[in-house]
Amino acid sequence: MPIRELNDGDDLRLNEVFADATTPAGHMARSLFRPSSDSPLIRSVIAEVVPDVPVGAAAIAESPLHPYRAWVHVEVAAEEQGHGQGRELFEAVCAETRGTALEGLDLRARVQAGSAGEGFAQALGFTPLTTTRVIKVPAGALPPAGGGRAEDLEIVATGSVKLTKAFLAWYTAVNRDDAVGPLTIGQVNNAFLSEAAGAHGAALLNGAAGTAEAGGLSAFAVSYAREADETAGVLPSAGEPGAEAAAGDGTAVVDHVDEEPPTELILGSMFETRDDAADVTGEEFAAAVADAELLLARLSVDADVVIEVTSGMPVVSALADRLLEAGTATELYRYETLSGPPADAN
Repeated sequence: MPIRELNDGDDLRLNEVFADATTPAGHMARSLFRPSSDSPLIRSVIAEVVPDVPVGAAAIAESPLHPYRAWVHVEVAAEEQGHGQGRELFEAVCAETRGTALEGLDLRARVQAGSAGEGFAQALGFTPLTTTRVIKVPAGALPPAGGGRAEDLEIVATGSVKLTKAFLAWYTAVNRDDAVGPLTIGQVNNAFLSEAAGAHGAALLNGAAGTAEAGGLSAFAVSYAREADETAGVLPSAGEPGAEAAAGDGTAVVDHVDEEPPTELILGSMFETRDDAADVTGEEFAAAVADAELLLARLSVDADVVIEVTSGMPVVSALADRLLEAGTATELYRYETLSGPPADAN
């Protein structure tokens, strides 16, 4: 099967042969199909049965905030699947990484749970890394509780130093399975808490479950504004913006709706920064879940809220489980992030 480098305009040809993406994250992953470059570092290839009639593509891209793995995305037209083109594309794009900083890096792919893409990745030797759920909480579904704790709630600017430091500690902790590189306060602010990142507002909640390192802060939330006419929103939660969001890691994405779009939140618990965060049996863990629920309740009084929950967030995961079991929340999407061997090992 003829395989060549992907050129300008090939992305438009691919859109003509691919079926509509079944999830917003899948749609965004296709934005990795762009010409190879060194900044950002990306290598991409395309397969054609005849000239200008593509059947699939593959790309491997750097992961600036999580530099120990590189993103990979492979896609083949539905009618051509099952004939080996996907593996050929994968091997071809791996070969393109030789002599670059991508060579030797473990790979990372994000797919819809239970999809053919998950099976394909597993057939290539990829294994589960993290699970991501995107859940929606309707407005007013969680009546505000703890009225006597108004003094514990603080509305802050997204550029707050206290918020930024807390976010850095939390982000590093909840990504233990996909380690982040050394990050500065400025990098964190630019990537997640700036106007350019879409950050709209922030709230802090102090509580008994708070950590001394965070000055008693127990939970925080950052909201991301969406335009009503957008077809998909992006929440740079446990993933990364830019190329990272395109590959679908740690992004919360929401289909277009006719009503007022939901508020997208990053909801974090500082308990998740503790070494014993996985111990779900203690009173402090229960208090941390309660604090996260209180903050979520107060921020979802007047608007639907969408949050992203990964398997690296024990507190927010426990809260999400409770809400889903009670019928208070609904799961919109579930994704699996899988890790594979280095590109040059294939």
